[in-house]
Amino acid sequence: MSTLQTIPDLKTLKDIYQSQQAYTRVTPLIPCEELGAIVQGNVFVKAESLQKTGAFKFRGAIYRLLQLSEQEKSRGVIAYSSGNFARGLATAGEILGIDVHLVMPADAPSNKIENARAHGAEVRLCYESEPSREEAAAAQAAQLSQQHGYSLLHPFDDNTLIQGQSAVAVEISEQLEQLGETCHFLLCPTGGGSLVAGSSMVFNTDYSPNTQVLAIEPKGYNGMNLSIQEGHSARANGKHSSSCDALQALSPGHANFAIIKHSEVSGLTVDEAFINRSIRFAAHSLKLILEPSGAIGLAALLQHPERFRGKTTVIIASGGNIDIENYAHIVNQ
Repeated sequence: MSTLQTIPDLKTLKDIYQSQQAYTRVTPLIPCEELGAIVQGNVFVKAESLQKTGAFKFRGAIYRLLQLSEQEKSRGVIAYSSGNFARGLATAGEILGIDVHLVMPADAPSNKIENARAHGAEVRLCYESEPSREEAAAAQAAQLSQQHGYSLLHPFDDNTLIQGQSAVAVEISEQLEQLGETCHFLLCPTGGGSLVAGSSMVFNTDYSPNTQVLAIEPKGYNGMNLSIQEGHSARANGKHSSSCDALQALSPGHANFAIIKHSEVSGLTVDEAFINRSIRFAAHSLKLILEPSGAIGLAALLQHPERFRGKTTVIIASGGNIDIENYAHIVNQ
């Protein structure tokens, strides 16, 4: 089980970011005047939906594989994922010549399953859903790792992976510096918590004392929010229906929450009704294709505009991998 290690300093995190540059894209930080008018402030959208594989997850996946020993690489790797990490890991393995095996929930979006397979990964579907779809898939991946000797990776509860995901925040900080802007709020879509934990390493009280990092979660899957409130790892009920298939971890990762506890991260929960609205907004106003999980930061601002009044807010649009039929239905509503 992952636990808190020494949090790297900013120079180390910038070095980690640089080590990924040969493989990743610099994604745009887009000013959004329409959202700025709503909050009477400045709003920027970090379009990680334009990252390779359509989500920020590729950053952590490529960095995690680069850190494997030669012996670990030769054994191949296995992980569970509901989608975006699966595609990111499959693509990273394809680039680096490492065999990738995946366990995905059977109800994961078909485009995410197909994309992982298209990049050479062996995908097995998990049809169990108890105690949750993610935990059942994790158990199956661990079992297969023992049976076949694969190197077992976790999609979010892993210190090295979290450091890799911090690259999103490093890139944002450099882009804001070029613009002469100070970030007051950084909105991070949150499932297991690798993005918000990585971001909190960069935007913390030492390096960015004016920034409040927010973990944004869908209603019913707000394990990080509950954990922050209670001061220990807590579990969401998961009883509400949510379109955010990538944000359905019921509890934060142990490593992720250990990092969060040493920062000033707060949480915000979003109602389902605002998520489709934010997808339509991204399509019409930003010309970005976002999946529900990737649009939840926009939804948070649309639901809670008073929270961001008069400030500079950066929203991470974390992914855009959505079935085209579902997307067309949402946009045309």
